[in-house]
Amino acid sequence: MTAVRTVAPHTAGGTPVLELQNVHSYYGQIEALKGLNMTVNEGEIVALIGGNGAGKTTTLRTISGMMKPKTGSVTYLGQNVTGVPSHQLIGRGMAHVPEGRRIFPQMTVRENLEVGAYTVNDKAAINARIEEGFELFPRLRERESQLGGTMSGGEQQMLAIARALMIAPKVLLLDEPSMGLSPLFVENIFSIIERLNKERGTTILLVEQNASMALAIADRAYVLQTGEIKLSGNAQDIARDETVRKAYLGDE
Repeated sequence: MTAVRTVAPHTAGGTPVLELQNVHSYYGQIEALKGLNMTVNEGEIVALIGGNGAGKTTTLRTISGMMKPKTGSVTYLGQNVTGVPSHQLIGRGMAHVPEGRRIFPQMTVRENLEVGAYTVNDKAAINARIEEGFELFPRLRERESQLGGTMSGGEQQMLAIARALMIAPKVLLLDEPSMGLSPLFVENIFSIIERLNKERGTTILLVEQNASMALAIADRAYVLQTGEIKLSGNAQDIARDETVRKAYLGDE
């Protein structure tokens, strides 16, 4: 993939929730994102796929305020939020589930969920959202009083997502939610992601190395390579692209 291509016209409707315009992000002197342009519309699942070192995690970190781009802009809900710190964006309804889950291992499941709601001042709303999390992830109800660090990887991933949902996010950024999970948990997690979008209307930007499953549930997708978008369009069309199939879907 040497040139930027669009395999299908951008036909998705809705209002842009996220827009990246000519974003350049660096780690020291190393340019990790090289003029990134991306849009996520309200109600979409957008998949961001690519190999190791492509810049996928950097993209989410830049969006969520964990990194400030050197140049370019990040627009969220129509406002320029370039460089706005993460805690402020959380207060505005942007939830980021980072790679590796990063739950609080010495806290119980319920305590983790309560911490996730630290920007919410309504106790009744907090309890209602905990209950919604338990309905979405019945396993967490069974583990309510268990320390997070003693649970399996799949259960911890469920907790990380449920914790992010405590702010009733307007956009959910998911970084490698299937990493290190058994096939059964992977199917469960992707089913939940799809439910969040279809039943709750949650807008989702999904970074995922399991390109096949990500493209199966996404509306649109971007293919990132060494910090640059090389391909974008309808997720089903991208899944049929010969170059993508050879590079990311295991086809020979």
